[in-house]
Amino acid sequence: SLRAPAHVAPRVGSRRVRARAAAGEPIPASEAVKMADSSRVAKRKGFAETMGFAGWAPEVVNGRVAMFGFFTALIKELATGESFTSQLSYNLTHGVSFAIIALVTAGTLAPCAMANPNETPFEGSGIAKFRPEPRAKAGRQYLCDPRAVDCEGLPGRDTPLGRIGFGPLAETVNGRAAMVGLVATFVIEGAMKHGLFRG
Repeated sequence: SLRAPAHVAPRVGSRRVRARAAAGEPIPASEAVKMADSSRVAKRKGFAETMGFAGWAPEVVNGRVAMFGFFTALIKELATGESFTSQLSYNLTHGVSFAIIALVTAGTLAPCAMANPNETPFEGSGIAKFRPEPRAKAGRQYLCDPRAVDCEGLPGRDTPLGRIGFGPLAETVNGRAAMVGLVATFVIEGAMKHGLFRG
């Protein structure tokens, strides 16, 4: 018989086997293998639900990068007259854009790295740490997902469409607006052959 690794959450097999594994007692080798396989599947599923095409992270990261990029590009164009397009060209060729994306991604995923199980009980590991939440997609509320933030006490009010004010809905709307705004600005500047706000 084998002992189940301490980090493997027993989710398969009989209730008796799960209890023995939780207590650190020896369990049949076949059950230990099943539990390890289940843990690996859960990790892959968690990573895909976080960073995959349908995951929460890509839109959040893209939206935050777009908001930062649009605001800073607007300020620079108003101050210097340099168009969004020329700014993007410089940033891409000098690594500025990639550095910003890396920093925003790290900041977005930081809550998972800093999570304390004594303060916030969670399951999973790495960037796929989550709390069981029946109302969330797949029953998982990921710690880094802005929708997991407790907005109680912050300015705003709840509506059938979501929270109006400080909350995940406001960030989602602003991020999408910034992404659309950036694309529209590049298209318009390309057609006008000069900056949008300062020709």
